[in-house]
Amino acid sequence: MISKELLEYYESLINDLGPEHQEVGRHLRAYITGMHDLWEKRVILRELRYRAGTPVCSGEVDCLENPTCRCIRGEHPTCPRHTDCCYLCNPKPVLAREPTG
Repeated sequence: MISKELLEYYESLINDLGPEHQEVGRHLRAYITGMHDLWEKRVILRELRYRAGTPVCSGEVDCLENPTCRCIRGEHPTCPRHTDCCYLCNPKPVLAREPTG
């Protein structure tokens, strides 16, 4: 259940902004939506390239540059901008399990 105080707090934040911020918000929302669409298309293209056997950069998930280098560990292909931020080398978080017994 949402508390009345929490709802009133966020209502007041929006009401205090005034109409000029609402207009900016509309334009910002359109910009962010466009950026999200572009990012999504880049990620999809990168994945399609990967599945087609085309080498892809292991740096950012939306990087479309040809990999001409290896990551800092020398294990994965990257573009020159992403040699030190290979996402395949970053440790993946694991959910901690409580001991049983």
